[in-house]
Amino acid sequence: MRHLFFTGASGLLGGQLLARLLDHGRQVAVLVRPTAKASGRERIESILLAEEQILGKILPRPVVLEGDLTSPQCGLGDQEVQWVRRACSSILHSAASLEFTGPDRSGEPWRTNVSGTQNLLDLAKETGIDEFHHVSTAYVCGLSPGPIEATASDGAYGFRNDYEASKHQAEWLVRKAPFLRNPTFYRPGVIVGDSRTGATLTYHGMMAMLQLMTVIVRNLPADETGFRKVSLRLSMTGNEKRNMIPVDWVAAVITRLLNTSETRGQTFHLTPEHPITIREIIDFTSSYLHSGGVEFYGAQTPSELNDTENAAYGGKGLYEAYEHTDPVFNTDSLKQFTEDLPCPIIDEAMIHRFLAFGDADRWGKRKRPRPKIDSWAGDLLGQLDSEGLIAIARAVAGGRTASPPSAIGIECVGPGGGSWTIRRTSNSSALLEQGLQNHHHLFSLSCGDILQLVQNSGHGISALQQTPLLNASRETTSVGSPTIGSRKVAAS
Repeated sequence: MRHLFFTGASGLLGGQLLARLLDHGRQVAVLVRPTAKASGRERIESILLAEEQILGKILPRPVVLEGDLTSPQCGLGDQEVQWVRRACSSILHSAASLEFTGPDRSGEPWRTNVSGTQNLLDLAKETGIDEFHHVSTAYVCGLSPGPIEATASDGAYGFRNDYEASKHQAEWLVRKAPFLRNPTFYRPGVIVGDSRTGATLTYHGMMAMLQLMTVIVRNLPADETGFRKVSLRLSMTGNEKRNMIPVDWVAAVITRLLNTSETRGQTFHLTPEHPITIREIIDFTSSYLHSGGVEFYGAQTPSELNDTENAAYGGKGLYEAYEHTDPVFNTDSLKQFTEDLPCPIIDEAMIHRFLAFGDADRWGKRKRPRPKIDSWAGDLLGQLDSEGLIAIARAVAGGRTASPPSAIGIECVGPGGGSWTIRRTSNSSALLEQGLQNHHHLFSLSCGDILQLVQNSGHGISALQQTPLLNASRETTSVGSPTIGSRKVAAS
């Protein structure tokens, strides 16, 4: 199996998608942008450490390619582009800007959603990748009346904001790319936090509304029982429905669809059977905050506002998305493949989990520490010369044979891990390649195993040759994808 080139892995949906894809055995290469505070691999490591806590298992690590979707070649160097050409056979494009409005089309959300998608398509064409999976949004329908079919949208009715318009344009870029073979489109509704934990990485949409309600209510005086009366009239009926979906369900569904060949070329609406109403959101939030008193005033804004209403309507942009009922989306194509994966209903308990997580996270202000990795397996292996690599291959493969296999794959799972291939060449040198390629055996190790092997190698290879790694798990699998950053050193 060749690599899936994946954008958006550092986002709310992307992190969960990455964990599930790795857990399902997919070989993944992620495009990730480094920040001033963390390298690309540190960002991915932080995400996977958190996902491992939720899943209760240790995961493999992807190939990490540092780049930028908004740059030509997605910010990749020539060597990395060559690797993508040889190693990757498909693309999953999940990266997106969630900005609702932009001053002009040179900024967000247009820069990421449109220009970034075009850059990725250019890279796909250059590297010969014709399988494309595109994470769009259900709201590419814009102002079209429902029910909305799972087909291409012409945008004839216009859009509510630049986000919808930019995602619509991005989808059309993919649909019109002549070199792609049956691109597949996933159109989720409004993605919210994890249904199990309430966890989120972003405080847009519903989470921003919950945060505003929390601030408003907690600034009001409480009576002797702790109850707070909220004198707030909202200009809506309360019955407006929103297609909100937990991120863990979206990730599970896309993983299922992506791993099912029969879905190729189709469009899927990922929307709930039972949308939540604004009244339910307010009522569930009020029960968490031990408050009440919010009234639904209908279509008109009260002519005179009290202090609480002034505070609420100061964030009116947060409420505008809730002043209309979402259209109904046709999900027939989705049900064909996910009948056993129903969307969780967002009930009172789940809203309370979102609120509790927001409180614990200080609504996005809690400092997230960099991952503390004692040893990165890639750095350890990169220290070895050709003789050391041959010794490691012999030790991992059993240690006793005079000639180790011509190529072995090493998959280092857990913190600091990754995947590499050690290949014997015709002149008895060794080649270290990041990622998995055609090999005779695949061995799964821990970072501690790698550290032990490298420390044993030292300057005396004989000690390593006599110490086979007996706890390596083995799998006779052939994984067909060359790798980036290969290093060849002549044996001394």
